[in-house]
Amino acid sequence: MKNWKSLVIFLLLGGLAWFAYYLSTDKGNSKLADEALSDFAVKDTATIDKLILTDTDGNPGVNLVRTPQGWTTDKGDCVQQHLVNTMLETIRHIAVKSPVPKDAVENINKNLTAHHRKVEIYVKGELVKTWYIGNPTADHYGTYMLLKDPELGKSPEPFIMHVPSEHGSVQSRFITNPLEMQCTGIFNYDPLHVKSIDVKIPDSTELNFKVVANAENNFSLFNNEKAVSDFDTSKVRTYILFYQKVHFESHNTLLDSKQVDSLKTSTPYYTIDVTDKDGNIKGVKLYKKRFVVERYGYDGELLEFDQDRLWVVLDNGTLVVGQYHVFDKLMRDIRFFER
Repeated sequence: MKNWKSLVIFLLLGGLAWFAYYLSTDKGNSKLADEALSDFAVKDTATIDKLILTDTDGNPGVNLVRTPQGWTTDKGDCVQQHLVNTMLETIRHIAVKSPVPKDAVENINKNLTAHHRKVEIYVKGELVKTWYIGNPTADHYGTYMLLKDPELGKSPEPFIMHVPSEHGSVQSRFITNPLEMQCTGIFNYDPLHVKSIDVKIPDSTELNFKVVANAENNFSLFNNEKAVSDFDTSKVRTYILFYQKVHFESHNTLLDSKQVDSLKTSTPYYTIDVTDKDGNIKGVKLYKKRFVVERYGYDGELLEFDQDRLWVVLDNGTLVVGQYHVFDKLMRDIRFFER
């Protein structure tokens, strides 16, 4: 009798565990497929018009839609096209590396339930596949993934998937943090569409300058509102060309809101305002990036400021990180234009 009761309790607990897994994997609105599903790829990625990416780590998620002008978020925000293209290439070429060993299926399913990135793939407005992307294998040549078909249901077994001839986790290719998808462009000007560039150096105001494009190959140069009569026009032309493609590196993940506010109230290193031929103005404020831990130079001296990166405040108030490699060419002074 005791054995019978133990068996009943065991079966009940097993049933509850399965039901919990069933609910947690897709909010109870899924059925299990009759057999393992491994057809992850969509070969004709040109027909994909929507991707919804979420995760179990608390990120806001990303909802991407295809438009005639390229991919954007569902709200119309600019996204980095090469990141979407990487996703599409992965969706096209993904392949099974191997099945998950039978004795590991239960454990991998539990891990996938607790930690995954979910990718919903739409073709011509219809959901065709849902991926659950888990952790990479120990050798990083494969990634544990589970497939759900809108008609057949969710696969009862995961697979080890990979992109042939490529190394690394599939999971890292599918971004669920909107900030990481956001376009990084600051200045992207056609040189002929630039009307003026006003550069101020608060700690060295005598070196301020403003270049004005009067017409093609006809420029004016000012130093603190005073016209400069003798300057090298080819250097002005070259300087305007620097504004064709200027991007920031990453978003701020170091400073909290109080530190950001404090930074913004301090004196900028440089301020730059660009006016186009339509009268639109776009500007940035540049600040030296102080080290939060001790750093030493090649000569052993203690460094106060980062030598490679600086803070950039965009005209909408957002704080981002820029590279001196990118911004050094913009941070000139009036002496740059001397003959």
